[in-house]
Amino acid sequence: MKKLFTLLFVAMTAIAVHATDYETVVTVTVNDVTTEQTGLFIITENDGLYDINLKNFMLQSENGPMGVGNVELKGIKPYQDGDVTLFFANDQVQITDGDDPNVPVWMASILPPVNVQLRGKIEGGLLRCYLDIDLLEEMGQLIKVGIGDGYQMPNPSFETWHTSTGDFVEPNFWHSFESASGGMALLAGNHIAMSTDAHSGAASARIFATSIFGIVANGTMTTGRMNAGSAIATDPVNNAYLDTSLTDVDGNGEPFYTSLYSRPDSVVAWVKFKQGTPSSEHPYASFSAVITDGTYYQDPEDKAYPNVVAKAQNREIATTNGEWVRISVPFVYTENAVDPKAVLITVSTNADPGEGSDNDEVLVDDIAFVYNAKLTSLKIKGLELPVFGSDETEYSYEFNEAITEDDIEVTVDGRATHVMKSVEVVDDHYVCAIKAIGGDMSTMTSYTVNVKSSATAIRGLKPAANQPATYFTLDGRQAKTLKPGRIYISRQADGTVTKIRP
Repeated sequence: MKKLFTLLFVAMTAIAVHATDYETVVTVTVNDVTTEQTGLFIITENDGLYDINLKNFMLQSENGPMGVGNVELKGIKPYQDGDVTLFFANDQVQITDGDDPNVPVWMASILPPVNVQLRGKIEGGLLRCYLDIDLLEEMGQLIKVGIGDGYQMPNPSFETWHTSTGDFVEPNFWHSFESASGGMALLAGNHIAMSTDAHSGAASARIFATSIFGIVANGTMTTGRMNAGSAIATDPVNNAYLDTSLTDVDGNGEPFYTSLYSRPDSVVAWVKFKQGTPSSEHPYASFSAVITDGTYYQDPEDKAYPNVVAKAQNREIATTNGEWVRISVPFVYTENAVDPKAVLITVSTNADPGEGSDNDEVLVDDIAFVYNAKLTSLKIKGLELPVFGSDETEYSYEFNEAITEDDIEVTVDGRATHVMKSVEVVDDHYVCAIKAIGGDMSTMTSYTVNVKSSATAIRGLKPAANQPATYFTLDGRQAKTLKPGRIYISRQADGTVTKIRP
């Protein structure tokens, strides 16, 4: 019989533990420089809690890859936000040696426990996580690790390049006329090059105009594919386009489109723009980002496209006088009933086709989607906090009723902002904790509301049917630990109240 019980226990344990491996894109940002690698992220579910492990984590350096180790967090309670599963942790972690035989040395053996904050989600079967690994004391660095693609641009800092045609190069995941389609593609010429004049890191993208038969050909870069179909600059067959159904690949083996599965609030970039010959009538460079459902779309448009989710466009980028300038462009969302699947970003040396001069140029670096992560209002039991402001994160309040998570109502400032709520009784206070997390998990704002309430006493607390008994002192205060010899009141989940003396 004992053997039978042992077998049953092992079988039940096997059922309760479930692991999922995600071999996915990992972006690592150190000192504002972002690099990309493939990583293994393992989520093990054990009786409703998550153990999360980033396996064989590496850092890229000038001397090649450097092994850090396994970063593992355990016992994380998931939180459901509609159809999205969220998880959060903030712990001291002892990084352990990895097991990749190609890595001779792991830093884990010389590192003390380090603080790691994790923000993550599983949405529509897709994983997105962000880890902040605090190595400020050990290495003078805060390492930011993004896990999962489809929320930010790959190669946003233009650090990696590939050969497109002949001796021409293009940034990985970006394209210009060197890889264009269309009947005029062979005449389009070279319009992009790597520049060592960078806002961060070692490189930026230099986009420049040329003259073909006396006609100005704007320098243009896109995440899609350029089409050169006409000698008339204003003809809409000259465009940047995407279509996720196409199987063409570039010189790096990547498709001519970039996936985007979320709804950012804005897009930022660093630019340096100059006109070789100033033009008062056509003085501006342009930046455009259009989120679509992945079906065919082109910029400039030749018709109305019902597959557009949102647009962020700035067609008035003025000369920056030799300085790097940050631009921020908000997304304007349409009412089209389509889901985000891809984004077409296009940067041009002039907002007007065929205008400007043949020695105009714009340098671009550090493009990023911004996901807002703040509350815009906060109510408890339908009442707005009288002093609430989104930039203030801690409040004190009095409300003499019992409070649960369902009593907390919030609105947020982002299209894809997620909210986690919890309520805990501490002494005579309800501590209401609210976390607003950006859609790509990179940013989070935490709010705390300390609510003083007599309802924390026995007369106000109503435990759920599946909760253990709650204990109180004779003056009605909730007791977390019971001291021998004292009399306490025990309230059961069904409401039954009895006196006990432990």
